[in-house]
Amino acid sequence: MLVPQAEWSERKLVKLRERTSSVSVLIFICMRPEEHSAIPEVENVAAVACAVQNMYLTCTAYGLGSYWSSPKYVYSEEMKAFLNLGDKDKCLGMFFMGYPEGEWPKSHRKPLEYVTEWFDK
Repeated sequence: MLVPQAEWSERKLVKLRERTSSVSVLIFICMRPEEHSAIPEVENVAAVACAVQNMYLTCTAYGLGSYWSSPKYVYSEEMKAFLNLGDKDKCLGMFFMGYPEGEWPKSHRKPLEYVTEWFDK
């Protein structure tokens, strides 16, 4: 994949190599809209995001670490060619999965009543 000289960064390349070599699975998140569909693109993107949320939940249930990353290059024509995507298809990011090193991190979330406001009317 070619990167314009003005955007080239050795640091970013090293970071990408480290990330991809330390994960068990790397999934490219792509969207292929239906031909002649009345569904707006934003709804297709939202559906993909919902599917990725389900992937997050499944990973957590099985003790896997995961995250969705969308660096600028995933939206490039070079990435579309690399993934053999059609003209209307889109790559929306990469989903990294793997077993965390050491102990699973603890979550500290505020109770629901601190982040929710209910309206009666």
